[in-house]
Amino acid sequence: MEHWAPVELVRRAIARDESAVDELLRSIWTRAFRLATTITGSVTLGEDAAQEACVIVHRKVAGLRAAEAFDTWVYRVIMREAARARRHQSRAYDDAPIPIPRDDTASLDIWRALESLPADLRDVTVLYYFGALKTAEIAAVLRIREATVRTRLTRARQRLRGELRDYDDASFLRNSTNEVATHAV
Repeated sequence: MEHWAPVELVRRAIARDESAVDELLRSIWTRAFRLATTITGSVTLGEDAAQEACVIVHRKVAGLRAAEAFDTWVYRVIMREAARARRHQSRAYDDAPIPIPRDDTASLDIWRALESLPADLRDVTVLYYFGALKTAEIAAVLRIREATVRTRLTRARQRLRGELRDYDDASFLRNSTNEVATHAV
């Protein structure tokens, strides 16, 4: 897993160094926004969820017992806030779709297929392909068993293959490696 922030910076933030907390928030913003936007399927909701996650990080980072736990914790915070935003969205509010180049039909179809997945399958898929997490890391973030993560990934791949069967290149649905999807939205 790529670290969200240097461990030393997290240690300083835990020690209540306000400049370190500010730097920490700046360092996680882009990834938090991307992850939340991918989970919610909306730029507006993703931004709101990422902002809420950053508020929580700012408020609670000093309560972490170990800097090494920061990565898993911040994923949980973002996932929880994105799920909350997704649950509470209204149709009128969700007016800003994720920007996808209109000339890239494959990306648009992939995004639509991803959106069609149930939340539990979509969450593990997003963390695996877009977050580049290993199954054990996803299990820790979502607080589920690793076997459950593998099962959900298998089910998601099967559904996505069915949705995207017209595409010759389905390499982004590979089983054997944990590389970031080549067709990331």
